[in-house]
Amino acid sequence: MKFNSFLILLLFPIAVFSQGYASISGKIIDKTTQNSIPNAYLSIQDKGFSSETNALGEFKFFFPKINLDSMVVISMIGYKNIIRKASSFDSTNVIALEPAEILASIQGGDPKVLLKEAFGLVKKNNPTFPTYQTGFYLETIEMAKLGYVKINEGIIRIERPHTEKEIGIEKIKLLKSRKFEWMGQTAKLNGWGFVNGAAIVTRSLEGGIPDYLDKGNINDYDFKIDSIMTYFNDSLVFSISFKPINKKVKAARNGKIFLTQNSKAIVRIEYEMTPEGVKDVIKGNFTDNTKKEGKLVKGYTQFLPMNGVWHLQDCKLIFEAKFEDKLEKKFVNEATMTIQFMANEQGKLGNRTAIKFDEELITTNNFPKGGRYDERFWGTSNYLIPTPAMLKITEKK
Repeated sequence: MKFNSFLILLLFPIAVFSQGYASISGKIIDKTTQNSIPNAYLSIQDKGFSSETNALGEFKFFFPKINLDSMVVISMIGYKNIIRKASSFDSTNVIALEPAEILASIQGGDPKVLLKEAFGLVKKNNPTFPTYQTGFYLETIEMAKLGYVKINEGIIRIERPHTEKEIGIEKIKLLKSRKFEWMGQTAKLNGWGFVNGAAIVTRSLEGGIPDYLDKGNINDYDFKIDSIMTYFNDSLVFSISFKPINKKVKAARNGKIFLTQNSKAIVRIEYEMTPEGVKDVIKGNFTDNTKKEGKLVKGYTQFLPMNGVWHLQDCKLIFEAKFEDKLEKKFVNEATMTIQFMANEQGKLGNRTAIKFDEELITTNNFPKGGRYDERFWGTSNYLIPTPAMLKITEKK
């Protein structure tokens, strides 16, 4: 397939629903390599609506019909933005993003000082007023030899009061959820997971700097300004790499923090734990009979500008471990657990909360069992399209 123009926009037809919502669907690829781009972002930034692509670059973006004259921004670090009116997307289904120019970094000074400056500017660059978000929560367990054995999905609402008495306190309410599980295999992994993974991946900067970089913990790491910079959302961004000062640092990780050149807004934080750090996080036995060995822990947190401030857009954590049943020696396998939050809508929170005390999400372990994998379950809520590998779970008993 050849691309003869600067970009080709090909989208499925816009569908307008009786509820007053429209949608655009499609796939996002790299214009140069033709490869799909996972976790690329679509947003109507002045209205607070957003979505993103799945692991195969596929997406479906719902937004109110009244916003058909608004501009949709398609963005990804390292690529040029595509900005077009929502009503202008046509009836075909591939969007080609062009890689952005890579520049030599002109940042100077002490990287730790720059990073502390960025943390100090969170109150300027991120919301300080009460906010809410709705979004899609995804929790999966995939076994190396068997495929997906557990999928938890839900639409959640997060409220961040940001008052002096409640700074850092976030309330989460489950709006809709379902679970798919291969019971014969998940029973062997009982005890692996989080009571409430949603509380982890919905934490935003305005609620607190990541623990491993906050206060005195920042001294556990060495920092370096990377030699190249690129673009995100048409803004120049540079990255600061970090690594632990020695192997004694608990839960140590190597990573990067991406900052805008001018405002020092934090665009993205990504990391992978060191082998020693993995052992600090994944250790010991799950049950009396199951031994586990940590293999990998990595993750990222992505922010997106909405109405002049940077909101949490996407957070994903991945854990890999090897399992061995002490009694059933034949059961040796590796499993990957993933938890992810994708924001759909964000805005100012009114004077009254919409989440009562007895409505707060306590655990994601008791989601109700789903039936067949039907996308109509989500209505007009944005979600991550399941991959063919995920859909196979409905065939397993």
